[in-house]
Amino acid sequence: MARRLQKKEKKLLALLLLLVAFNILSIPMYLVMYFNLSFKPLQYFLALATTKFLNALGYPVFQDGFTVVANNFNLIEISWDSTGWKSMYTLLALGIVTPVNSWKKRMKFICISIPAIFLLNFIRITTTILVGLNFGFQYFEVVHTFLWREGLILAIVCIWAAWLWNEKDNINISQYIIR
Repeated sequence: MARRLQKKEKKLLALLLLLVAFNILSIPMYLVMYFNLSFKPLQYFLALATTKFLNALGYPVFQDGFTVVANNFNLIEISWDSTGWKSMYTLLALGIVTPVNSWKKRMKFICISIPAIFLLNFIRITTTILVGLNFGFQYFEVVHTFLWREGLILAIVCIWAAWLWNEKDNINISQYIIR
């Protein structure tokens, strides 16, 4: 019985240390937010890609810097937060702290999951604008805030959980345990 409790305690300690490592890796994200830093080329690229995609679908929108202009008066700014950088950074941090035996597998997860979240975020931006164009911009904020923001969080958790499930036999929690 005592041996079984020790095993549970080790797993709890490993989980605690994983959470501590994840929180330490969140410090750069909070520094970026605190100092209000951004990567303007990414904002510009997303505004351009969204505009080109909507034009290809036949919608008469145009780009003005970081802004997608629809119907000549609806301005949709692609802000730094709209780029999905926090979601991509979160997946990077999860890929680093998850105790998978192989760094190669961690890098593969990072190299697949970050572009997947970027693409999902592009779909988020595009569909939110499409809802505004087709059903009225009074629905824009509802779709943007309540559907997609939480949807992106759910996507991060699902992508990470799928990776954990796939790598369940390759996870070594003992790397977090001090002997």
